[in-house]
Amino acid sequence: MLLRNFFALFLLTASTAVLADTVDFNMRDNAVQLQYVAPMGRDTLGSSELHAGFLYTNDHNRFGDFGLLVKGAVGNSDSGVTAGVGIKGVIASVKANDAIAIALGGQVRFAIPPVPRLGVVGQLYFSPNIVTYRDAERFVEAGARVEYELIPQASAYLGYRRISFNLKSKSDVVLDTGFHVGVRLSF
Repeated sequence: MLLRNFFALFLLTASTAVLADTVDFNMRDNAVQLQYVAPMGRDTLGSSELHAGFLYTNDHNRFGDFGLLVKGAVGNSDSGVTAGVGIKGVIASVKANDAIAIALGGQVRFAIPPVPRLGVVGQLYFSPNIVTYRDAERFVEAGARVEYELIPQASAYLGYRRISFNLKSKSDVVLDTGFHVGVRLSF
């Protein structure tokens, strides 16, 4: 049931664009994640993008997310810093508990000036009790990665993420944590 609901939301999100802009695939020994990102628009202030994704772990935990991120350059265009603010919906099954959340958060990317193809990205999303439902009371997702643009349409990265929920029956339950490797393909 949870997977069917996520798939319906994914199709709704994906239907706003004819073609995908970016596919992001990452994995580690215990988890695999697929993200789809579609651009919504661009103007002089920045850009907007819709995303939808799914993560699966060896513990049979499932995590689906979909949302909107608005981002742009911070300071002058030579600074190499871009920041984004966003909202995402989360549907998860963790340790045989179901969770639904609406989270606020964002990301920051710093392109290292001497090597502009090399970047460092950090992100954080948080959902307090008031907008976290079912068996959960709170949701936190944090991550960081170092990425390198191999060619204009492909980047490889090494990242770390931690996704956790405060459940009503248990305090802090980690859905996924650890290092992963991934690729981002744009077309």
